[in-house]
Amino acid sequence: SILFTSNVKRADRGDSDVKVIDRLVYKFNGRGFFENLRKHLFTVPAKGGKAKQVTKGEFDVSNAEWMNDGKSFVFASNLDPDADIVRRSYLYRVDAKGGAPVQLTRTLMSIGGVSPHPKKRLLAFSGHDYHNGSGTNSDIWTLTEGKEPANLTSGFDQDLGAKLSSDVRVSSPGCLPVWGGEYLYFNSPMDGDACLYRVPAKGGKVEKVLGGRDHSIEAFTVTDDGKVGYTAMDTTKPTELWFWDGKESRQVTDLNRDYVKKTDIMPHEELTFRSGAGHTVQGWLMKPQGFDPAKKYPLILHIHGGPRGAYGNAFMHEFQYLAAQGWAVLYVNPWGSGGYYEEYQAALPGHYFEQDYDDLMKAVDAALERNKWVDPKRLGVTGGSYGGVMTNWIIGHTDRFAAAVTLRSITNWISFFGCSDIGWTFGKTELGSNWWDMEEEFMAKSPIRYVKNMVTPTMIIHSEEDYRCPIEEGEQLFAALKVLGVPTEFIRFPGENHELSRSGKPKHRKERLEHMARWFKKYLG
Repeated sequence: SILFTSNVKRADRGDSDVKVIDRLVYKFNGRGFFENLRKHLFTVPAKGGKAKQVTKGEFDVSNAEWMNDGKSFVFASNLDPDADIVRRSYLYRVDAKGGAPVQLTRTLMSIGGVSPHPKKRLLAFSGHDYHNGSGTNSDIWTLTEGKEPANLTSGFDQDLGAKLSSDVRVSSPGCLPVWGGEYLYFNSPMDGDACLYRVPAKGGKVEKVLGGRDHSIEAFTVTDDGKVGYTAMDTTKPTELWFWDGKESRQVTDLNRDYVKKTDIMPHEELTFRSGAGHTVQGWLMKPQGFDPAKKYPLILHIHGGPRGAYGNAFMHEFQYLAAQGWAVLYVNPWGSGGYYEEYQAALPGHYFEQDYDDLMKAVDAALERNKWVDPKRLGVTGGSYGGVMTNWIIGHTDRFAAAVTLRSITNWISFFGCSDIGWTFGKTELGSNWWDMEEEFMAKSPIRYVKNMVTPTMIIHSEEDYRCPIEEGEQLFAALKVLGVPTEFIRFPGENHELSRSGKPKHRKERLEHMARWFKKYLG
């Protein structure tokens, strides 16, 4: 039989199109509204036939996989009454014929992927227990039913399964551990590179298998004898398929050959500096196309999302587009970014716009000091999601930038708490509590409070179906800037969500870049 998940109605509402909402989780970015739906397991005969529902009840199923006995499934879920509030999961096993799920783990975790052993009654999964809050690194665990999970990577201080920012992926590589013989393979970024690692399933030292400055590992699969098929990219080449035979890698596809050959693709140069707090900050500078060291050029600071996103050795079409307009692009992994050790990425909760803001300003200072061809009077700033709220914060606290484009941003943490699909949990984990217990702290970290300080010409770009950073956040900023007389435009994309820059309709992705370029060209030249 084939295993799949599908939506099941909670109640028969007849022909009514009215939304009756009685649960906290009723919408999600990219999925829409599902107030009357639950996601459950089904099977269907491989030769065709009627589908059978396996799980039932007031819970949702994710990360479902067949067990190797062919008679049961493992999945992640939370059957507790407060599941919507805590947004964490347990692992369960259920018989393929149906029945009550058997709970396999006792600790609520963020679970990234589940991988049953192909022969043994042994599970591997990725996840973390929030011991260091929302910035906790994921680990690889193994589980034998009836026993406690064993952490195989507790001494490996990197974020497993995280990915480098890119806008040309068909889909994102997950944090699923992959069996290869008696090893578990996983990917992880560190210091701007995404590499493939493995760890013995019985426990032992983590080994680096592939990746580094040559290219960054994306999705992968592993044979029983340790051969690896994988996709990889770097700053100047989009994703291609590769094969590693245990000794050497060879490129299997060259699908982007013509594009790379006919396009003036710019490399980046690493820009590393010491922060005011004493830690090392990694960034990169991409020079404009047709660079002439005798000329002066504008520079655009581009800020990633997350906040635990990470830039590095990955292809970003947007950066190449901006460089093609004649602008340098500076992108940085400030304090709180992913892709480093846990202390680095767990630093932001309760401390937004402190050391991270300082790191970004010091990155601009370093770029100006080391590259005299950068014109300090023609600086731009942009970013999406966390990068958008940081852009809003920046223009409320400095006038050094001649233009800003804020993308899918946040302006008010209190309104975000109630309107975003993750607002109530994000606000509590990132700012410290519920807003009614910390009203002043929430507003002190909200860019809208500082709108009277904003003088930078600002374009606001937002998707109308963005449920992650809802469009009302952009509406608040636009209305305030208009009343204050600050040059501004509000660009709204119908039918798009939070993922516009990565998986939006091609015509909208093109228009988005054209609007950004028009604004920066107007104010930066």
